[in-house]
Amino acid sequence: METDFSATIPDADDAENRLSFRRLLSAAIELRASDVHIDPSTTGFTIRMRIDGMLVETTRLDQKAGQRLTNQLKAEVGIDPGRNFTPRASRHSYKIGDSELDIRITLVPCVSGEKIAIRMLDPDRVMHRIEDLGVSKDGLQHFREWLGGLTGMFLVSGATSSGKTTTLYALLHELAERKQHVLTIEDPVEYEIDGINQIQVGRGHGLDFASGLKSMLRLDPDYMMVGELRDPETVDVAARAATSGHTLLSTIHARDAVSTVTALRNYGMTGNQIAVTVSVIVNQRLVRKLCTHCREKEAITDNERAWLEERGIRPHRDLWTATGCKECLNTGYSARTGIFEVWRLNATDYDMLLSGADERNIRRVLAQNHHESLVADAWKKIESGTTSLSEVRRATGALRADDWQL
Repeated sequence: METDFSATIPDADDAENRLSFRRLLSAAIELRASDVHIDPSTTGFTIRMRIDGMLVETTRLDQKAGQRLTNQLKAEVGIDPGRNFTPRASRHSYKIGDSELDIRITLVPCVSGEKIAIRMLDPDRVMHRIEDLGVSKDGLQHFREWLGGLTGMFLVSGATSSGKTTTLYALLHELAERKQHVLTIEDPVEYEIDGINQIQVGRGHGLDFASGLKSMLRLDPDYMMVGELRDPETVDVAARAATSGHTLLSTIHARDAVSTVTALRNYGMTGNQIAVTVSVIVNQRLVRKLCTHCREKEAITDNERAWLEERGIRPHRDLWTATGCKECLNTGYSARTGIFEVWRLNATDYDMLLSGADERNIRRVLAQNHHESLVADAWKKIESGTTSLSEVRRATGALRADDWQL
């Protein structure tokens, strides 16, 4: 469904010209957009919004209207309109209706004009409780057990934009309520949480994850969060911190929970270090939720059946699918949830790590011990009508069939 915003952009001689930018923000809030893109072309400008993780074209503007909107945006956020050939960034806070909104604006010169990206940083989006994330009952029990003991590392893995930071923030909110000393180092700090001391990475000033983590250890923290384990030095400092008894949360890129062990090994951690320091590994993806107003069941296709059976699933019934209605902007989906694999390591797992077991053997033992894989959680959400098979296939495209075996 295309939404036309052209009526919200006033004429150039309108005395309250700048309100068109605010109307654009208001429309983005109404449509639940996380990002707004203003893309230049030889014929004008295209406005697209990322809604539930997908880019949707909302309107097109001619050159005059698009340039007017661009100029209004620059004036609103204090960007010099004369600097057209230099990338620029700016961050501002607004009150739009009942919403308190932070926005991060990035302008980059392109061949056809200036490309503008607006990130909508709505604090309400990360005010989740862990039970609101979409984690299964058993997975939540693992979360609660870790929060009850608070030892070692809690690692959240997954691809870019898979909701890892949202999961960490949900845990941070739980920790903040305990009136303990919580420190984070992030790149960037997008959402501020009362009661938590948050540090922004500043590489230009010599402050990266590794050096920031070293400084945090001298500040007497109860809990620490590192935005991402992305290099051997940061992983080494994090491992030493966890070994010395500190509780640490972080994210790491890996395709599933077992692959997280391989990622840690590739960064230089030994099997002994992993066994001693890592308590919980979560792997996750974000999927769009089917619109409850228009979802319906359809007969499973031969292609869908073959795809599921290759991954150890024997479907016996029709599958829920998206159709589209006015409630969901004709997309068939509304909002998002997570699919999760939660691995709470036990004595058997630690023995495997100490012996240097490879991914195949770890997966085999986990399956024998009835570990709930990512596919098991995804299949539950498909069967219940929470999401669709096509959405799960889109979100998990990087996983091999062997990774999915139930």
